[in-house]
Amino acid sequence: MTAGGIIFRPLYWLAGKFFALWARPVVQPDIPLELITDPDAAICYVLEIGGLADLLALERASERHGMPSPTRPLNYGGIRESVSYVTMRRSKGLFVRRATRAVPPRLSRLVAASSHADGRELLLVPVAIYWGRSPDKERSLFKLLFSENWDIAGRTRKLFATLLHGRNTLLRYSKALPVQAIVSDGLDATVAVRKVSRILRVHFRQRRTATVGPDLSYRRGLINQVLFEPGVQAAIAAEGAGNPGATAEAQRKARAYALEIAADISYPTIRVAERFLRWLWLRIYDGIELEHMHRVHEVAKDKEVIYVPCHRSHFDYLLLGYVVHEQGFQVPHVAAGINLNMPVVGSILRRGGAFFLRRSFKGNRLYAAVFDAYLHKILTRGYSIEYFVEGGRSRTGRLLTPKAGMLAMTVNSYVKDPKRPVVFVPVYFGYEKLIEGDSFINELGGGEKKGESLLGLIRSVKSLRENFGKVYVNVAQPIELEAMLTSVDPHWRDTAGKRGERPPWLADVVDKLGDEIMRRINSAAAVTPISLLAYVLLATPKQRIGLDELRHQLQLSKDLLRRFRYSESVTVPAMTPDEIIAHGEKLEVISRSPHPMGEVIDMSEQTAVLMTYFRNNILHLLAVPASVACCFIQGRQLEHAELQRLVRLIYPFMRKELWLKWDYEDIDDVTTEAIEALVEMGMLARANNKKNLVRPPAGSAKAYQLLMLGQSMVPMLQRFYLVIAILVRNGTGTLSRTRLEVLCEQSAERLSMIYGLHSPDFFNRALFQDFIRGLRDQDVLRRNAEGKLEFDESIESIGADARLVLGEEIRHSILSLTFVEGQEEE
Repeated sequence: MTAGGIIFRPLYWLAGKFFALWARPVVQPDIPLELITDPDAAICYVLEIGGLADLLALERASERHGMPSPTRPLNYGGIRESVSYVTMRRSKGLFVRRATRAVPPRLSRLVAASSHADGRELLLVPVAIYWGRSPDKERSLFKLLFSENWDIAGRTRKLFATLLHGRNTLLRYSKALPVQAIVSDGLDATVAVRKVSRILRVHFRQRRTATVGPDLSYRRGLINQVLFEPGVQAAIAAEGAGNPGATAEAQRKARAYALEIAADISYPTIRVAERFLRWLWLRIYDGIELEHMHRVHEVAKDKEVIYVPCHRSHFDYLLLGYVVHEQGFQVPHVAAGINLNMPVVGSILRRGGAFFLRRSFKGNRLYAAVFDAYLHKILTRGYSIEYFVEGGRSRTGRLLTPKAGMLAMTVNSYVKDPKRPVVFVPVYFGYEKLIEGDSFINELGGGEKKGESLLGLIRSVKSLRENFGKVYVNVAQPIELEAMLTSVDPHWRDTAGKRGERPPWLADVVDKLGDEIMRRINSAAAVTPISLLAYVLLATPKQRIGLDELRHQLQLSKDLLRRFRYSESVTVPAMTPDEIIAHGEKLEVISRSPHPMGEVIDMSEQTAVLMTYFRNNILHLLAVPASVACCFIQGRQLEHAELQRLVRLIYPFMRKELWLKWDYEDIDDVTTEAIEALVEMGMLARANNKKNLVRPPAGSAKAYQLLMLGQSMVPMLQRFYLVIAILVRNGTGTLSRTRLEVLCEQSAERLSMIYGLHSPDFFNRALFQDFIRGLRDQDVLRRNAEGKLEFDESIESIGADARLVLGEEIRHSILSLTFVEGQEEE
């Protein structure tokens, strides 16, 4: 050991002991040793900036996770280095520190030595360290001054950052870069060194953008750039119409629009908000369950991420931003409705990343041009973005039809400048209780939608005293935009952005993209204890069931979810039926009543109405097995082929309402898979001829379970039959689409009042609109020159098949309630 080493080692050891007292970095991934794919390879860490604090942080993290020490000597390719790390962004100077972009000499020596290593691999492991970036506890603005940004910190700043943020630091190991793979291409040593250096610099730049966010110091300049975009200038000129005064006024309006739209991200605000949100989630939730976040880690480092979650609650905005930031990514820019730009609240949201848009751009070319230019700028600058393609919050628990606006602008922005790949990341939110639950039911029942206001927000604070259970966040499979474009038009680059016009295939891409986002969200559904209770209890006549029967039905539902696996991304709770029941009692969703023959579990009517929301969250997962079970409500035996035909008949409409993932051509195979699952679980049996399926004997436990499963799909089939009955009763060419929707809604509401649970979910007009639209898409319904709906006799066969599913009583009830246009009701 040299004299310098004799002096350095004790001082380094002492510094490490002091460092360990306050610095405890959060390490990602959880098991970094898995990144080392070759146990015989030489390991060299690569630090972005370096310094004693970074080295000590790396030393401590490596020791805790069984990784090689960065200060151990490195022998490779005939050379010996005193340490096993390289620093990419080094600074020189004793008093005035200046960054140097020269390739680190140690990196040059190691890459050159790889050609003499007899095939032994050298793995370069990038390690990024961000002081003041992991889940933090700052209370003072003083601390925020020394949190991570894009500047290289000097010694003094780094000292304060280390002291203040020692326990608020993120250390992230990345996938190792194998040097032999580069050198073996036959590159000259100098070229190979430059290539390795470039790969590492790009990696750290992308990782810093994904973690800290782009440099935000140019907001004012960004707005100026937006105003000078050709599309904005053309809109200003068109509004000015050659009049200098009018042109100046148009310019003023354009700047006002840009200021109204633009986010004003403030890292101090984000960190204060993060602290508040952590308190809030602990106050109202039992925890946040996050699944499949590795998918974001895989795409965020080199792609533009667009988060496209489902929209259940106003908490969605806050929840996703919080989760993303906690995972070490930049807070996304969130597209928020202008209705949220309230006094005080709007300013906070803007500083937290919200940019605001009006509900409609119609008739305002200038506003549309400014918004389009702003979106294009933030996309091309590397910001992640979040918006809700459904437009508004779902009031029923089902996914809504996606709106084309933001998707079209995003796609159009990319095709104009397709440099950085864009990936859409669908996200599923699963709640066990909603703050907005009561207002949703009121709105579905015909109540007026309440606008957002500061006073209303203050009033909702009262709800925070309740227990809202857990909230579930599942990340679905990402969607590569370029692959989507190529699937629609392989030559899209040849026609993109010609003369500033939107390409002819844009509408097809947006429609396909919107549908795929919805289906992938559903494919990542989180089955919660509350949604399981709702699924079972709402299938009973009076939302009451014996305790033992409930246990069996909950277990059956869980077993079927695993046997008939909708998607590998779907999560199912590991709780036992008794734990699920206890959880429902804790959240006051169910109650139990003693009885000599066994306890009875029930759900009040008001709660049951609210629970339709959570049942609808997971209805799609068992829709096909439940449809098969439906066919045995009235019949005891059916042929396999007949079951396939019946499911095939309703599948186009069922797929639209529930956003099911299978194509129409595949539904016969899916039906067969569902049948096999039900046979394996003993709810169906094969007859001697092997063609027929037979339900269990009446009165048996399995027959009851099959009936309960089928009941979950009965409300949807009742709605379908109701539409057909009203059309047939009134005759072809009699009703307009709007009048048919009104009659369906009124008849369904009356039916639910008399015969079942009076739930607005059953008579929601949007569901009838989707079914009627589906009939038109299938060419079952046609609109004549007078705007009336025409159909032929084939529609009656659909109604005839309903006899196999719906009982005589309910069919008679529907027929008796249908209204004939031009006749007075009796």
